[in-house]
Amino acid sequence: MNSSNILLWHTVWALSTSFLFAGCSTVKEPAPRFEIPDLVGSWQGIQPEYAMKDASGNVIYIQGQAAQVKSSTFIFVLQPNGGVTLSQSISDGRVMEYQGRWTPIESINSKDPKTRQESALGVNCELAASNGAYRNYILRVDTLQHAILCYGTQREPRFELTPLRAR
Repeated sequence: MNSSNILLWHTVWALSTSFLFAGCSTVKEPAPRFEIPDLVGSWQGIQPEYAMKDASGNVIYIQGQAAQVKSSTFIFVLQPNGGVTLSQSISDGRVMEYQGRWTPIESINSKDPKTRQESALGVNCELAASNGAYRNYILRVDTLQHAILCYGTQREPRFELTPLRAR
């Protein structure tokens, strides 16, 4: 092969390769923005079964077995006027009904200012049952997990809530 053919061959190869790589490259599209939902409405979630703990956070044992709190289905109904109801259906068939008020909360938690910043928007639900039982739950928008989370006491596991569709 003469030098002009070699030069032509290298030019064709270089152009073909660059087109091939250009065609294979992908442009990363931005992740869809998480829209913070209006929390007024009905929300449902399942709190999983968990080990009962004392005030110090230690697991309570009865006859050598960890005492378990049964899983429950929670339905929160947040009304525009600040009222809230909670229906807690425990997996053993018991149902607890609570009523109360919700108030908005907002905060920003900075885990690492250079890489992550988490903003939180939520509501604090103060509830009471007719038997005098008192409960407090925070329903919080987690912008990092793109979820609505329910927080009870430190001894309870948090769980995700989803909007309950009208039937």
